[in-house]
Amino acid sequence: MKRAPFIAQREASWKRLAELVEELDALRATPSRASAPAELLPLYRRVCQDLALARRRMYGGALVERLNTLVLAARNHVYRDRSRPLASAVRFIARDFPRLVRAEAGFFWLSAIVYAIPLAAMILISSERPDLLFAAVDPAMVQQYEEMYDPSAGHTGGRSADDAIAMFGFYISNNVGGDIKAFAGGALWGVGTLLFLIFNGIVHGSVFGHIAQIGYGDELWPFVCGHVVLELAGLFVSSAAGLRLGAALVAPGRRSRARALRENGAQALLLFLGAVAMTVGAAFIEGFWSASAAPVNVKFAVGACTSLATASYLLLAGRGE
Repeated sequence: MKRAPFIAQREASWKRLAELVEELDALRATPSRASAPAELLPLYRRVCQDLALARRRMYGGALVERLNTLVLAARNHVYRDRSRPLASAVRFIARDFPRLVRAEAGFFWLSAIVYAIPLAAMILISSERPDLLFAAVDPAMVQQYEEMYDPSAGHTGGRSADDAIAMFGFYISNNVGGDIKAFAGGALWGVGTLLFLIFNGIVHGSVFGHIAQIGYGDELWPFVCGHVVLELAGLFVSSAAGLRLGAALVAPGRRSRARALRENGAQALLLFLGAVAMTVGAAFIEGFWSASAAPVNVKFAVGACTSLATASYLLLAGRGE
């Protein structure tokens, strides 16, 4: 196609795109009204193709410059984020993140199983072989847990505001640190993530079994019931993100490992960020509620509600448009 017919055939699209750009430029002063029309993106792509054709067919510098200027002006609106950061964060938490978790359900449940098997085994074994506890957990840590859940110590009878804030910060540091290790372990072909889950299952099972065995279960279970499901869900999601990284290294398919790692890494990072948000939420409950002086039945009721809310969120949120 020669230059003149090309211009005549495409001129209407170029003018329409220029009109949309002018309208959006005028609306920039009122961002809430500056929503891009549905036709903007198709027109932008069409003019980009026209620009490429004009360059390849050497239709002249003036036409190329005109189309290039139009494409750059339209690009500012196509790729400009008109939503506020808070709205983007809310949309990610309410819709995109649970969709990502469901897309990685296989890795999520694999993480849960790898953690749960040693956890259950150590809880059961602790009644027969209490000495195994000290093979898995440092004696100083065992003593610390015993003091924490000793009914006579009064640690679960309520906290002052200062103590609650301090413990909230401690739980964030400790638990988010676990999420980071689970995620980063995926860089070791996923083996680091699996070993981290197994180790934590052994340690937690040993400690829980020991605390229950010495008669402190009445303090332990009301304390953990409010936040444990949300916290573990965050751990399993961050582990799923780590396993997604590992999958890129173990089974890249027809892609190079570097390319697979880049592509899987973007999704894995989003999963990890959502997992951190869940862990921070669990730390908030643990810091400000779990050690409160509320009746045991109330704590169990709250624990049931948070568990149901966590499961419903991951299974149902973000379905549909």
